[in-house]
Amino acid sequence: MKNTVAIYVRLSKEDLYSGERESESIQNQKSMLFTYAADRQWQIYNIYCDEDYSGAYSGSDNDRPEFNRMINDASQKKFDIILCKSQSRFSRNMEVIEQYINGRFYEWGIRFVSLIDNADTEIKGNKKARQINGLINEWYLEDLSENIRAVFKHKMEKGEFLAAFPPYGYSKDKENKNHLVINPNTAPVVKQIFEWHGEGYGAAKISRMLNDKGIPNPRKQQELDGLRKTYMYAPDETGCWSTTTVGDILNNQVYCGDVVQHKVEKVSYKSKVIKKVMENNRIIIKDMHEPIVSREVFGETRARLSKHRKAAGTGKVHILSGKVFCHYCGKPMQKNHGVSSKAGHIGYLRCRDKYSYAEKNRCPTPNIRIDYIMEALQIQLIEELKNIAIDNLDDKFVIELLNKHNDKNIFFVNELTNLKKEEEKILNNQKNLYSDRLNDIISVAEYLSYNKGFNDRLNEIRNRISETERELKNKNSVQKRDNIKKSLISFLNKKDIDREIIDNLVDRIEFGEINEKTGKPILKIIWAWE
Repeated sequence: MKNTVAIYVRLSKEDLYSGERESESIQNQKSMLFTYAADRQWQIYNIYCDEDYSGAYSGSDNDRPEFNRMINDASQKKFDIILCKSQSRFSRNMEVIEQYINGRFYEWGIRFVSLIDNADTEIKGNKKARQINGLINEWYLEDLSENIRAVFKHKMEKGEFLAAFPPYGYSKDKENKNHLVINPNTAPVVKQIFEWHGEGYGAAKISRMLNDKGIPNPRKQQELDGLRKTYMYAPDETGCWSTTTVGDILNNQVYCGDVVQHKVEKVSYKSKVIKKVMENNRIIIKDMHEPIVSREVFGETRARLSKHRKAAGTGKVHILSGKVFCHYCGKPMQKNHGVSSKAGHIGYLRCRDKYSYAEKNRCPTPNIRIDYIMEALQIQLIEELKNIAIDNLDDKFVIELLNKHNDKNIFFVNELTNLKKEEEKILNNQKNLYSDRLNDIISVAEYLSYNKGFNDRLNEIRNRISETERELKNKNSVQKRDNIKKSLISFLNKKDIDREIIDNLVDRIEFGEINEKTGKPILKIIWAWE
């Protein structure tokens, strides 16, 4: 079996981006290596060929099937020599070079030879040259990775859509694959999902409604559109819509005409591990394609989702969900199961944490009937509008209404200042904690425990900062003014209150503070213009 050779050839996507596709073609490599082996009268044991596999990853992360088969055969000493066009064809990763070429191949009695860069483990003094080549290949790969990232980033910043599959509701433009166009078959479904959510249905109920209608889920739709090479579902299956799928659609900014990319990134060019990118570091280019829902509808949807409203047993959130808060602890009041009476089912709201603590520590806020709150809303809204006719309810009236309460801006500014001070304090505490760990003042377990607490609080603070900044920005926005006017007119027309009116006119409702004169709890309604 003397001078029995294994030929290894590889072509990767990296070569495509570097312009080496033709010169490094599989056929080119095979021809060169066959000639080299024949000139030396080496007997060819086998040819191992990996096409479109990267040489960047190392160790157990290496997914090259033929490479792994060759290594397994080498460990069993089925041949004497491994022959490649260049060391970079074997691997561009220094860990792999050291592990095999400068390590295990010596143990197994395997000689490694590459043509272009003259690597040969049989020649003494050749090791340093191989290591230098390995470093050069790794540096090249790192530079290439950065160049590819820069190209992709440039395309993203131009608003070009780069993902493999278009979002549900869209197709790729036949004239320009980086541009999205409305899919007439699925866009109405997306619009319906947003409409249902606006009517108060939660994601779980919406997913059931879609399944009941037999609408194919996004993966099945891709199969029907011929976008998938492999099939997950049988021809007669429609696939199952899930709460997560519906939630992803409701949260996807693409549906108001924007391209949102760079949501995830690889930890490094040598790793396949990916991590999520913070929202403020994502690349968002607005108005790049036709929207399925208006920007206003999308904003209202996000606002509802941010309140973490939970649907009742019917799958539809109750009409006051996310609007009523306990005066004492500030937490949202939630609907209990209620009781049945001759008048029908009576729903109550109670403080979310009322029964989470020992009785002496509970909030004193009593339960309150939903119909009582609705009646109070109607009475107070009628009082607010008692001298206003529909014909007089114009932009000027709404602007004057909003300007009566300019002090709310001061509240938001102060709130924002306090939140940012607390954010800075937590970051300083984390630095001190890290210093304590470096100086062995605290253990690793203590560091991880304390740091997790800091991170949880930091995330909470940053979410509140985002919400406060949004409130401050939107307080006197044209859209808010239009929504208020529309809902005021709607109420004057029908004298009835629906969820949309509550969303547009009611900022929050607080309940539980005791009136010193009557001794009864107060229901305080804070209107959107206050």
